[in-house]
Amino acid sequence: MEEIVRCACYTRKSVEDATLDRDFNSLTSQREACENYIASQKSKGWVCLPEHYDDGGYSGGNMNRPAMTRLKEDIKAGKIDMVICFKLDRLSRSILDFAELQKFFEENNVHFVSVTQDIDTSTSSGRMLLNILITFAVFERDLIIDRVKTAIEGGKKRGKFCGGVPMLGYRSDPFTKKLLIDEEEAKTVRLIFEKYMALESIQATVAEINRLGLKTREWVSVSTGKKHMAKPWNTSSIHRILTSPIYAGYVSHYDTNYEGEHEPIIPRPQWEKVQQMLTGNSPVKRGQKRQRNSHPFSGLVRCGHCGCALTPTFTSKRGKKYCYYTCSALNKNAAHECTVKRIPAGDLEQTVISQLVGLFRAPAILRETLKAVRQKEELLLQNSERDCEMLQAHLTELKQRALKEEIDYDEVKKAATLLAEAKRKRSLLREPTTEDEIIAALGDAAGLWEFMFPGARQELIQLVVGEIVVFPERISFVLKVDGLKDLASEMAIGGYFNQPHGNPAEIPESRQDILDDGSIRITMKLELKRIEGHRRVVIPAPGAERLKQTSLLRAINNARKWMDMLINGEAQNVTDLSKQLGLKTGYVTRILSLNSLAPDIVEAILAGIEPDGLSIAKLTEQPIPEDWNEQRRLYGFPER
Repeated sequence: MEEIVRCACYTRKSVEDATLDRDFNSLTSQREACENYIASQKSKGWVCLPEHYDDGGYSGGNMNRPAMTRLKEDIKAGKIDMVICFKLDRLSRSILDFAELQKFFEENNVHFVSVTQDIDTSTSSGRMLLNILITFAVFERDLIIDRVKTAIEGGKKRGKFCGGVPMLGYRSDPFTKKLLIDEEEAKTVRLIFEKYMALESIQATVAEINRLGLKTREWVSVSTGKKHMAKPWNTSSIHRILTSPIYAGYVSHYDTNYEGEHEPIIPRPQWEKVQQMLTGNSPVKRGQKRQRNSHPFSGLVRCGHCGCALTPTFTSKRGKKYCYYTCSALNKNAAHECTVKRIPAGDLEQTVISQLVGLFRAPAILRETLKAVRQKEELLLQNSERDCEMLQAHLTELKQRALKEEIDYDEVKKAATLLAEAKRKRSLLREPTTEDEIIAALGDAAGLWEFMFPGARQELIQLVVGEIVVFPERISFVLKVDGLKDLASEMAIGGYFNQPHGNPAEIPESRQDILDDGSIRITMKLELKRIEGHRRVVIPAPGAERLKQTSLLRAINNARKWMDMLINGEAQNVTDLSKQLGLKTGYVTRILSLNSLAPDIVEAILAGIEPDGLSIAKLTEQPIPEDWNEQRRLYGFPER
């Protein structure tokens, strides 16, 4: 008796169309041919399995097919001995995929037969012919791909929509296949563009669109039948809408845009303006790597002494983090001589921001800034008016539905809450910020720096700050005047002008030079001074409080107070004084010795103009000389 050979019939058709729904179609025809072939081999024990492995509407260029997956699972389970197909390319059109499939068949002791090509892998001649025919199948597939690509390119050059799921705002005409505007969805598209032009931020646009309760389109995949539910918007989906040329009436093919035959939803000037804004607002330009740091001046600071970059670094002491910009040459070579060495990051940032505040006070710049703020506030008000109209219409529609049918009243409550919030925002925008409030806000250096939160500081700083060069005795940096209007617009969007602000900061004296591109180079004096054991930057400013060493001031004050206790008899001697204070006698003795300092030295310390490096340790490491001139020479003060 012949051994039974279990045969599975595999069929495939690459294009899913209406013929697949007919009683007799290509898949049926292929299976019928396979069954007849199996019946002709009945004498060899071949038996056709009842299971159907039909892939309708799936390409042979890959193995992602449901029936193919089931076939391989059944082969692994040992249910199949022979795979029968109508033609070789029904199984696969890829040499690599077919090689893997043939290897899989061999590992599971399964043979393959092509009915119309008389291929049987159970014989050596069949395996040879198989390899030849699969090569021609691949060649034929490549020819088909080339013809399809040529047809698509030709169609797009003529402005035609060449298939796929239409973008939000469009529907495909079932007869002409042309794109037609879906007015309901087009409202959402226009709103997205308007929001971005007002807010100038994709993240802020996402937040606003989701706050209004709008969602993406709900659609069904033609090839898989999978239903894609409507979802809240995210940065990727909003960016895809904003960058799609189809909304401006174009049809894109790779990097080229062709004139489309469909109507645009967004006017071209508006679409082109949005593309410029997207390019300008991108923190990472094409070809650049994203910098992962929180230092806003990274890449801008340079050492004026040796010309090397000052790179951000930090050190920790007693659980506190101190950030600096350090000479990169010194980091690479400890023997490198640099008079700048390192500069505290916080002091450098405050120095530049103080000059930025001063630049806002210039009449010409102030006028342009006020104009930019007014334009942005007007645009925000127009957006707010549109939000109120849209939310009011939605709430009215919900109320009318409630009279006719049962609806979720939580949805009505949510719509009413959104409308109330939109009206509150509109009322604030209808009362524009006064010029005095704007001027006060622009003069608040500390508030301005706090407004530029860490995640956005670097992007905003890049708008207004150019190269920064630090010398041992001065600092020079460039401020971009054109970027000030953009910064002012960001302030208006963030509500910075509606916040309370302190008195205008004192502006250090500086020299200003106008460059060819309209930017301003600012140069000011600089002092590097060690305060409380840390290197600090001192910028002389008229009427400004100097940085002082609180520990040294406290020591001088204690020295006088403790001497008064000895003189008044509150303590009999230094030992008794130490016991009362709970301090070591040696330390109290060293502090008391500060009373012998020359009056002009004490006055300099109180004023914060003592020589760099003067500290309690330096004053008390050896007995203080009684001669005042000797003290001045020893501690770096000018002699008298």
